[in-house]
Amino acid sequence: MVDSLAFRNAMSKFATGVTVITTLDAEGNPHAMTANAFTSVCLEPPTLLVCVAHNTITYGYVEEQQRIGVNVLCEEQEELGRYFARRPEQREGNPQYSYTAGQHNVPALDGSMVFFNCDIVGAHVYGDHTIYVGEVKEMRQDDQEVNPLMFYDSQWYHPAHE
Repeated sequence: MVDSLAFRNAMSKFATGVTVITTLDAEGNPHAMTANAFTSVCLEPPTLLVCVAHNTITYGYVEEQQRIGVNVLCEEQEELGRYFARRPEQREGNPQYSYTAGQHNVPALDGSMVFFNCDIVGAHVYGDHTIYVGEVKEMRQDDQEVNPLMFYDSQWYHPAHE
């Protein structure tokens, strides 16, 4: 059996981009969490997947709403990546950010490199996470030349500056 801490350490050697998953809470207010378990699934129809842990508040909101936004962060949004990586009750500080409403009021984080607005079309429970498959219904892409926010070796990673 592979030790979970050893597995986590090994997985940290895979560099990933950083996303913020957005949805609405029970009152219709924006809710967000940082995630790097994200990938494309297929082009026809445009589909992606994200993994959400069952012990997060986000999990309940996604289950209820059946819609998500996936915001791909740029390097300048590291503070937001850090902020939304914490549980809501542990979020300290007041980073500057704003949202605009996408289709069905799914929150789009302003300044993100790309925003994907998805309807959940499939879900698979495995262990302590649910793998959500989202069909992309709306996409916005920022045309500015910016570097992506990366995560590697359990740290924020800036390869363009090394």
